[in-house]
Amino acid sequence: MGWHFHTARDVFENYREQWDELNRRCGNHVLLDSVFVSALIRYFASDQTLLGISDDDSHPGMLIVDRVRLGFWQTFQPSQGPLGLILFGNNNGVQNQIATLMCNLPGYCMGFSVTQQDPDFTAFTNLHDSRTAESCDYAPTSRIVLGGAFGEFWKQTGRYFVDDLRRQTRRLEEQDIRMHFVAERDPDRVAECIRDYARLEASGWKGKEGTAVTADGLQGLFCRDILEKFCRRGAGVIYKLSFNDEVVASDLCLERDGMTVVLKIAYNENLHGISPGKFIHREILRLLFEEGKTRTLEWYGRIHEWQKRLGSVPRTMFHLNFYRNEWVPVARRLIKATRAMINQSSN
Repeated sequence: MGWHFHTARDVFENYREQWDELNRRCGNHVLLDSVFVSALIRYFASDQTLLGISDDDSHPGMLIVDRVRLGFWQTFQPSQGPLGLILFGNNNGVQNQIATLMCNLPGYCMGFSVTQQDPDFTAFTNLHDSRTAESCDYAPTSRIVLGGAFGEFWKQTGRYFVDDLRRQTRRLEEQDIRMHFVAERDPDRVAECIRDYARLEASGWKGKEGTAVTADGLQGLFCRDILEKFCRRGAGVIYKLSFNDEVVASDLCLERDGMTVVLKIAYNENLHGISPGKFIHREILRLLFEEGKTRTLEWYGRIHEWQKRLGSVPRTMFHLNFYRNEWVPVARRLIKATRAMINQSSN
C-alpha cells in the first residue's frame, strides 16, 4: 500500500468525483470542493504541482503538493486558497500515512509540511507526542455564530457600529446620497460584479502597491470562474453596496451547509467620514439573519478589530511539519537557536 502521483494540471479533472466523495467524508467544506480546487490548479499550479492519491482503501487520502526545495515538500498553497489541500478519510494512523507519503514522493523527502489547517476541519488533531512532527501557529481567524434576532445581535456591537452608522446615515441623508444593497446570485451577472470589485481594489492601497485584482488578470479570472460555477449551483453570492448607483463596497462569498465563507472584501477607501465597509457588513448580517440559512459567517484571513467588535469567535489556524528522521527537527531547532544567538550578539 502506498501513494502514487500525477501532474495535477493533467489529471485532476479525472479525479474530481473521487475528491468530492472524500471531502464529503471529511466535513464537505466548500473551500475543498473540487470546483474550487480545480480552479486553483488551473490558474496557479505549475507543471511540478502533483496530485497524490493513496491506494489504501482503509485509509483513503488525496492531496495536492509542491516541492519547495530539494528534499522538502508541502501542500499546494496559493494565496487564493485559504485551506491546505489535503484530505484523509480516516483520522487513525495519520502519522503512518504521512510517513508512507514521504517515502513515496519523488526523490528523497526529508520533510513535508501541511499548511493552513483549520482546527475544526482537519485530520491532524492527535500528534502531540510525535518526535518527527511539529505544529506551529499560522494565524488567528474568526467566525460569527448567528442566532436569535438581528436587532438584539446588532445592539451588542455598541458605539463602534450602531452609534457610528447612525451618525453616518444622517450624513448620507444630508448629502442626498441613496444607499442600495443587493445580494447577486445570477451567474450571468458575475463578470460585471468582478469588474466592480476590481475597480474598488484599484482605488485603494492595493492599487497603489500593484497588488489589486484586475478583471482580466489571473486573480480576477479565477474569482469569476469559481463564482459563476458556484452561483449556478446556488452556492455563490456577491454582496454589493451602492451610493447613488455607484458601487462602494463588495464581498465575494461562497455558501454551503449553513456556512457562508467570505473570500474577498473591497470597499471605496476615499469616502472621508463614511465607512462603506461597516454599512455593507451590517446589511449582509441583517440579510443572513432574515434568511435563516446561515449558522456561521466565516473569514479565513487574519482577524481584524472590526470583526472582534461584531462578536466574532476566534481560533488559530496552524501548519504541521513532518520529518523523515528524528534528528532533522532537532538539527533545525539547533540551527535556528544558533542564528538567533549570532544575531543577538551582533546587535
